Amino acid sequence: MLDPRELLQVARALAAGPSPVDAELRRAISSAYYALFHATLKMATERFVGAPHRTTSAYALIYRGFVHNRMKDVCRAIDRPILGQRHQTLLQRTRVSPEARTFANAFVSLQALRHRADYDPQVAFRRSDAVDACDQAESAAQALAAIDPVELTDILALLLVEARV
Repeated sequence: MLDPRELLQVARALAAGPSPVDAELRRAISSAYYALFHATLKMATERFVGAPHRTTSAYALIYRGFVHNRMKDVCRAIDRPILGQRHQTLLQRTRVSPEARTFANAFVSLQALRHRADYDPQVAFRRSDAVDACDQAESAAQALAAIDPVELTDILALLLVEARV
């Protein structure tokens, strides 16, 4: 089973090498994003299907049902002091918690950084960029885990499904 903590450990190890080369820094940044991505998927799937059911089809279907762009769009929408009307209706609240905003902001930021690391041949990364990405992913995962359970369930469901109002 994929372990988000292992992804983050690998990212940190790549960034901490004596003289990391460009490919190691890019891999570290990408792995930091994926550590947060998979931490989110794992949390959601265990909440909706249950950890004891990790070997079931339902677990795999829910886990694989998340879409990067939808998650990014939801995170952008909830990282606001006051939610837009659509998201107020969907989440039945006017704002999300600071922890939810911390998670959402980091998710969007790390996804954009991962795209640059994976696809932009002209960008030059420094060790500090990779270390910062790892720190941001770790803080975001901690913020995600600290969200009130009811709010967390609502946000995880919104990250998964294309909601209709």
